[in-house]
Formats: sequence, C-alpha cells, structure tokens
Amino acid sequence: MSLNTRTYRLEDLSELEYEVRIGSVSENSYKKIMILKFSGVYGFGSRGNSDARYMSAIGKAVLEAWRPDGLVIDLSDMQYDWGDELDLVFDVGSEISRYRPFPLALTVGPKSEEAVRTLLLGVGSEDGIESAGWVFRSVEEGWAYIASQFAT
Repeated sequence: MSLNTRTYRLEDLSELEYEVRIGSVSENSYKKIMILKFSGVYGFGSRGNSDARYMSAIGKAVLEAWRPDGLVIDLSDMQYDWGDELDLVFDVGSEISRYRPFPLALTVGPKSEEAVRTLLLGVGSEDGIESAGWVFRSVEEGWAYIASQFAT
C-alpha cells in the first residue's frame, strides 16, 4: 500500500527565526518570565499569514514546553509593515489565562512599531503605541510590566 503524503515541518511556514529566554521575576521568586523573540521579515499583507501561523504555533509550543508565568513577545528585531493575522500572535497564552492570570507584554522596534500601532489602535488613530497599555519599546519595559503583575 502506498500512501500519498508529504513531509511538513513548522519551519516550512516561515523564514522568521525565534529565540526563547527565561528568567526569574526576582532573586527570591519562583515565578518565571519568558521572552519569545522573533526576528526577520514578516510577509506583507496576506503573504504574512503563514508567518503569523508559524509564530502562533511556536508561541503555543514554547509555553507548553517551559510553562512560564508570564510572556514578553519581542518583535524589536522583526520587520513588520502590514498583515492582519499578526494578531494571532497576541492571543498566545490566552488559553492559560482562562485558568490563572497570565500577563503578556509586547515589545516593538523601529521596524515594527508603526504597523503594530495601526493594527492595534486603528489606521486613523493618532494615539501612541504606549496607549495600548501592554506594548513597549524595550524588553526591559515589557519585563517590568510583567513583573509588576506579580508584585501584589
């Protein structure tokens, strides 16, 4: 019997690269924060749909593998100009948050800030990215935001 199949890997979806770093909220804390960094060029418009699906799948996989208490998604080195499906990535961790608080922060850089701002706040919005409340310009700010969620 011959099966008509083809081999697939998540990496077939995207040329983006990712990196995971995990650290403790503080020296005396058992709470862990994960930084999930994506770098490369996100496809413009619908050409980015497979990038978004890849990022979402990677996000879900690394959360399942290491089970952090909070997540910083770092897009500071990723070029993103437009594509609605990027918001799939902002949903990573939502399944966890149904059962316990799971703080999420997003960091942007010069190659992604304006497009992320318009995706989140609308094309006609004049508000800055910081008005989203959970989006920052540095990993350190995102980390501090997550850590503050555990300070209660």
